[in-house]
Amino acid sequence: MNDRAVSSTIGVVLLLGMTIAAVSALMVVGGTVIDETRADAERSQMENAMSSFSSKASLVGLGESGNQRFSLGRVSEGDVEVRPDGGRVTLYLQKDGGSREELNSTALGAVVYRDGDTEIAYQGGGVWQRRGESNWMLSPPEYHYRLETLTFPIMTVDGDGGSSGSVRGTVRSTHESSDWYPIQGSETRSNPLENGTILVEVESRYCAGWEAFFTERSEGSITESCGADDTLVVDLTVPFTISGEDAVIAKTINPTGGGGPGGGKKIPDGWTEGTIAPSISPEVEAELESCATDGCADVSASELSSGAYDASGTTALYGKTFNTTDGDITVVTDGDVELNDITITGSGNVTLYVRGELTVDSMVNDGGSATQLVTLVHSDGSVRFDGDSDYTGIIYAPKSDMRFNGAPAISYTGALVAEDMDIKGSINKFDFQPDPELEEYQIGGGDRPLTYLHVTENTVEIEFD
Repeated sequence: MNDRAVSSTIGVVLLLGMTIAAVSALMVVGGTVIDETRADAERSQMENAMSSFSSKASLVGLGESGNQRFSLGRVSEGDVEVRPDGGRVTLYLQKDGGSREELNSTALGAVVYRDGDTEIAYQGGGVWQRRGESNWMLSPPEYHYRLETLTFPIMTVDGDGGSSGSVRGTVRSTHESSDWYPIQGSETRSNPLENGTILVEVESRYCAGWEAFFTERSEGSITESCGADDTLVVDLTVPFTISGEDAVIAKTINPTGGGGPGGGKKIPDGWTEGTIAPSISPEVEAELESCATDGCADVSASELSSGAYDASGTTALYGKTFNTTDGDITVVTDGDVELNDITITGSGNVTLYVRGELTVDSMVNDGGSATQLVTLVHSDGSVRFDGDSDYTGIIYAPKSDMRFNGAPAISYTGALVAEDMDIKGSINKFDFQPDPELEEYQIGGGDRPLTYLHVTENTVEIEFD
C-alpha cells in the first residue's frame, strides 16, 4: 500500500474526529447557553408578571374588586406554588417606659416562583427576589405614611397547590378585611396614639428586602435588623426633627401676658403651635438606670470634663464650666435642677437628662452653639424661666409644661419644645431666634409617636386553573 494513501486516510479520519468533537462541544456549550438564556428570560418575565399579579391582588384585598383573573405566563424552567404559612407579621404597641404588648399576629403567606436557588415571590403586598442567600425588593408593599397618619393594609395569602406550564388562575377575597388598629370601642386600641410607638415584626425568607424597604422607602426605623432567624423589628415612627426655622415648638401656646406684635394674644413668627412631639421619658429613665448600674461621677467640681455625672442630689448647677475638649459630657438628675452661669468649652456636646423641674436663670452657654447643649426633660418634669437670661441650646420637654414667670427679658438661640407653654410676661421682651445649625437636627432617641394609625389584615385566596 502506498504510504501517501495511508497518510491521506488517517488525515481524513482525524479531521472528521476533530470536527465531531468540536461540534459536540459546541452543542454542549451552546445548549447550556440556550438553557441559561431561556431561564434568564423566564425570570425576567416572571418579575413583570408578579408585579402585575400584585396589582390585581391589591384590588381584591382592598375591596375594590371581588375577584381578578391572572396569568403569570408560560413557566417551563421552574414552577409556581402557594405557601400559606410563608412568613409572619406581628404588630406591637409599646407605651413609654413599658414592655411590648402584642396587638395581633398572622402568617403572611406567599405566591412563589422557584427555579433552582432563585425565587420571585409575592408577599405582604410586595414582590421580592431571592437568589442563594441574598434577597431584595422588586416592588414595595402597600404602606402609606402621610404626616402623622399611617395606613398599613397587611396583605396575606391563602390557598394551596402549585402550577407550571401556562400558569393561570383567580385571586379572590374570601372574607372582609379584619381591623387590627383602631378597634371601635377599645380604649387601648384607639386614635390618636399618645406616649407610645408601634412596632412591626416581620419574619420572612425575604427579610433583607423588607429591611431595605423600611430603611429606604418608609419613614420607619429599624429596631432589630435581620439575623439568622430572618426576622426584623421596625419602629413605625420617625425621629423628631427640628427644622432650624422655628425657635419655639409646642402643642399649645398661651401668651396671657399680652404685648405680642399686632395684639396681645398673637403668637410671634417663628413660634409653632399645634405640634405633638414624642416623649423622651424612656431615654431619661435609661440614663438614670445606667448611672445607678454603672456609676456616675458627682458634679461638685467647678469644671467638669468628659464623662457621665449624676446631679440628683444637687438642686443647682451654678458657675459650672463643661470642658468637652476630651469628649462629650452627660449629666442626669432624678430631681429638680437650676441652670445659672453655665459655660461650655471645647468642641464636644453636653446633654442633660432631667426628671424633675428645670429652672433657667441668668447666662447659659452664652455665645456658644445650640447643638452643644441639649436638655431632655422627662414627662414627670417641667420647665420654668424665672428671670432675665441669655440661653443658647435646645430644651426638649415635649410632655411638660413650660412657664415664664414675672416679666423676664430672655434672649434665646436654638429651640424650645414643650407641650403647654404659659407666658406670664410680655412677649415683646422675648428675643427667640432659631439656630441655622439645627437644620434637620434630630433629637437623639426621641421618636414622634404616630397620631393616627390604621392597620388591617386583608386576605386573598389563590386558585390555579
